[in-house]
Amino acid sequence: TGEAQLRVEVPDSITTWITEAVGLSEEKGLGIARQTELKTFKPFFIDFTLPYHVIRGEQTKIPLTVYNYLAVCVEVHVKISVPKGIKFVGHPGKHHLTRKKCVAPGEAKPTSVVLSFSELGLSNITAKAFAYGGTSCCQDGMQTLRNGKHSEDNEMDKRSPVGADYVRSSVIIEPEGLSREYTYSVFFCPNEKIHISTPNKYEYQYLQKPAQMAHFDIAVKAHNDAHLALSSGPHDMAEMTEIVIGGHQNTKTWISASKMGEPVASRDTAGILSWDEFRSFWISWRDGIVQVVGHGTRVLNESVIVEWRAPRQLEVKYIGFSTGWGSMGEFKIWRKEETDENHNEAFTLGVPHNIIPGSERATASIIGDVMGPTLNNLDSLLRLPFGCGEQNMIHFAPNVFILKYLQKTKQLSHEVETEATDYLVQGYQRQLTYKRQDGSYSAFGERDSSGSMWLTAFVLKSFAQSRGFIFIDPKELIAAKDWIIQHQKEDGSFPAMGRILNKDIQGGIHGKISLTAYVVASLLETGITSEEERAAVDKAKHFLESNLYSAADPYTTALTAYALTLLRSPSAALALRKMNSLAITQDGSTHWSLTGTLVTDEDTFMGFSDGLSQSVVSAEVEMTSYALLTYTLLGDVASALPVVKWLSQQRNGLGGFSSTQDTCVALQALAEYAILSYVGGVNLTISLASTNLDYQETFELNKMNKKVLQTAAIPSIPTGLFVSAKGEGCCLMQIDVTYNVPDPIAKPAFQLLVNLKEPKSEQHLQAPNPLRSVSPDENRSEALQRERALVDDDDPASDQDHREYKVILETCTRWLHSGSSNMAVLEVPLFSGFRADIESLEQLLMNKQIGLKRYEVDGRKVLFYFDEIPSQCMTCVKFQAFREHIVGKTAPVPIKVYDYYEPAFEATRFYNVSENSPLARELCDGPTCNEVE
Repeated sequence: TGEAQLRVEVPDSITTWITEAVGLSEEKGLGIARQTELKTFKPFFIDFTLPYHVIRGEQTKIPLTVYNYLAVCVEVHVKISVPKGIKFVGHPGKHHLTRKKCVAPGEAKPTSVVLSFSELGLSNITAKAFAYGGTSCCQDGMQTLRNGKHSEDNEMDKRSPVGADYVRSSVIIEPEGLSREYTYSVFFCPNEKIHISTPNKYEYQYLQKPAQMAHFDIAVKAHNDAHLALSSGPHDMAEMTEIVIGGHQNTKTWISASKMGEPVASRDTAGILSWDEFRSFWISWRDGIVQVVGHGTRVLNESVIVEWRAPRQLEVKYIGFSTGWGSMGEFKIWRKEETDENHNEAFTLGVPHNIIPGSERATASIIGDVMGPTLNNLDSLLRLPFGCGEQNMIHFAPNVFILKYLQKTKQLSHEVETEATDYLVQGYQRQLTYKRQDGSYSAFGERDSSGSMWLTAFVLKSFAQSRGFIFIDPKELIAAKDWIIQHQKEDGSFPAMGRILNKDIQGGIHGKISLTAYVVASLLETGITSEEERAAVDKAKHFLESNLYSAADPYTTALTAYALTLLRSPSAALALRKMNSLAITQDGSTHWSLTGTLVTDEDTFMGFSDGLSQSVVSAEVEMTSYALLTYTLLGDVASALPVVKWLSQQRNGLGGFSSTQDTCVALQALAEYAILSYVGGVNLTISLASTNLDYQETFELNKMNKKVLQTAAIPSIPTGLFVSAKGEGCCLMQIDVTYNVPDPIAKPAFQLLVNLKEPKSEQHLQAPNPLRSVSPDENRSEALQRERALVDDDDPASDQDHREYKVILETCTRWLHSGSSNMAVLEVPLFSGFRADIESLEQLLMNKQIGLKRYEVDGRKVLFYFDEIPSQCMTCVKFQAFREHIVGKTAPVPIKVYDYYEPAFEATRFYNVSENSPLARELCDGPTCNEVE
C-alpha cells in the first residue's frame, strides 16, 4: 500500500480530463486503477471562432457567445478589438466595439459583429468580457440592455466584476487571385580555390604556379599518401622535390629529392590525414633551396612539420599533386582568380504588371551549408501535397540523407537527431500502410491492382539507408527484395510492374533500361546479402552493359552511368564519357537537358503569361542529380562542383525542388557531395543592397552560425539586388519572390471546367449543359438578366443563423496532349467559411469509373489524386460543401489541376457565385451595421 500526491495546474480549456494510475508490487505485480474523470470549466466565459482564411475585401459575420454558469443574473460587457486592416462594417474608424447583454444563470447569450478585411497577413482579434452582478439586471428576462449600443468604453466601470474572460483568435487574410512564386538560388565560394581530385594511381597532375608565389596553403582529404611535387616542368623530372604527407599508411611525412627517392627529411605523423575532413597544410620554399612543410594555413615556425635545405637551387614553376597506394585524394589549393577576392552578382527581382496590389513579397536567406535549407525545412520541402505511397517518402528519404551527412561530418546535434528520427519513424509507419500482402508497395496500397516495381525499389533503398538511425524490420526488406527479384526477366531487366506514375522512367527500350538501372542501383544501395541477390544483380549488370549504346537520351544515360559505376562495371568508363558528352556547361555550371541543348522544348514546358516561372522540368533535375551521384561515387569533386551550382539554382524556397522524386534524388546527391567536400570552416561577409535604395543588409557567416538560416525581408519589388561577398568558404543564397495575379494562364496543359450550384438556383434554373460557363465574349449583362428572371428574389441565406447553406461543385478536366498525364492532382479550394461534405467525397471513391484514387481535405481545400488524367474523355468530380462561417462579398477562388511530376503542366480556372447570390452581397452596410441586434 502507498499514497502519492501530484499537484498540477489545469490548462486553460473547458474539457474533460481522464486520469490513470499504475502501480507495481513485488507480490502482486502490475496494478491499474480505474480511470477517473475530471471536468474543468469556468463559471463565466466567452467563446468565438473565426475562419482560418479569408480573402481581402470579404465580409465575415463573427458570432460570439457568452456563457453564464454563475448563480446570479449578470450584466455582461463584451469588448471586441481589431487591429489595423480589419474594420467594423459601418464604423470604419473604430478599433473597439462593446456589446452589453443580460444573461440569466445557467444560460448562454449570442451576439455578433460584421468585419471587413483590407490588409494581408496574420491578424489577431480579441474579445474581453466582464460580468457584473445585480438584483435588477435582468428584470425583463433575457432582454438586451436598453443602453446596449456599441461604445468605446473609455471610462472604466466602477463596479467589481463577478466574472471575466479574455479570448484571442487569429485569421489569415489572403490576397485575391492566384499565388505564384519563383526563387533565385546561387551557391558561391568568393575565394574559390582550384580543386583537384586524384585517383589511387600515383600519377602527378601538374599546375603552373602563379609567377610570384613562394609558398601556398593546401587543404587535403585522403586516407594516406598525399604527394606533392615541386618541379621546373609540367611533368616528372629527374630533379624535383617530392613531399609525402601521411605516407606509410598515414604514419610518416617526409621530403625526397626525387620521385620515390629516399627521404632527406622525415617525421612520424600518425593520423595526419583524414578521409572524413579536409586538413590544412602550408608549403614554402625560399630561393628554391629550403623546402618546408607545416600545419595550418599560415607560415609559422612553430607549425613546421619537416624542413630540408637543398644542396643547390631548384627552379619551381609547376606543382604536382597525386595519391597512391590505395588512396584517392582531394586537394584545394590557390585561388582561381587573383584579380578580385570578392564575389559579385546582380539579380533583377521582377513581377508582372498585372499583379494584385500588395501581394508581392521578397525574402533573402543565406546559410553557410549547401544542405542548410533542407535542414531548416525537414517537414515542408515541397509546396505539394503528400497523399500517396510515393509522395509520403518526401517525409522520409531526405531525413536519411541529412542525418548521414551530419553524422559523417561530426555535426549531428541531439536536437536535429531527435527531430529527424521522429520524422523517420512517422514516415516508416505511414509507408507500411501502402504495403501490399505480397511485400511490394504501390501508390495507393491494396487499392491498386498490383505492386509497383519502381516504388518498391525506392522504398527498399530508403528503408535500408535508414537502418543506422531507426529500427527497420528486416522482414520488410526481405519481402520487398524477394518480390523484386521474383519478377526479374530472363534478359536481366526488371519489368514495369504496376503503374509507374512518373512517365520519365517508363516506355519503350529506354524505359526498360532506365527502370533496370534504377532497380539495380537500389539493390546495391540496400546491400547484397545472398547468392540469389548477387545473381540477380549480375544479370542486370549484363543487361545494362549490353544495352549501353541503346541508351540515347540524357536521362537514361545518366542513370545508367550511375548504376554501372555502382556495379564497378568495366563499361562504367564508357558510360561516363557518354554522359559527359551530353552535358551542358554555361557560366560555370553544368547540367543535363531533356533536349540535349539549352533551348527549351515547347512540348516539355508549359509556361505562364507572366513569364517569370522557373521552367526547368523535374526530369532534368533528376538526371543531373544522377550525374552528381556518379561524380561523388568516383570522388571527382572538381567535376561535381559545377553540377552543384546548377542544382542549387533550381531549388525552391523550402530547400526542395519541384516534385517528390527529383527532390529525393537531388538531396541524396547534394548530401553525398557535401560529405565529400566538407571543409568545416567558413568566414564570409555578404552584403546586399537594392536599387530602390530602401534596403541594405550585411550578413556574417562563421563557424558558429553557418547552419543558421539568416533571413531578411526586401521592402519593395520590383527592384535590382546587388550581392557582394568576401572571405573564406562557400555560401548558399536564395531570393524567394511571391505574388498574386488575377489569371496567369497562357498555355494550359489541361482543359478545366467548373460548375457551381447554389440553393434554389438548381430548382429554378432550367437544366443547362452541366459544364456550361460564360465565355469571355458573351454579354455578361444579358446572362445576369436571364439568371435574375429565373431565380427567386428571396434570399435563401436571409435567415443565416438558422439555415444550413449548401452548394454543389462539379469540376471536370481533360489532358490536352496525346495519351495521358502522369499522376495528377486536382486542387479545389472552397469559398471562405465553407467546409466539404465528407459523405459526398466518400461516394466519389466508390465510383470506380472516375478513376479517383484518394482525396484529402486540407483546411478549406480538397485535393483529388488520379493515377492519370486521359485526353480522350473528361474526368469529373462532384461533391457538396456546407457553410460554417457567414461570409459576404465572396471573392473568386482558383481551381487548379497539375501533373505531380511536372508541375509546370497545369491549368487553373477561377469560379465564384453569381452576382445575385446572397454570398455575393454585403452582410450589412451603413452606420446601422454592427448596432445592437
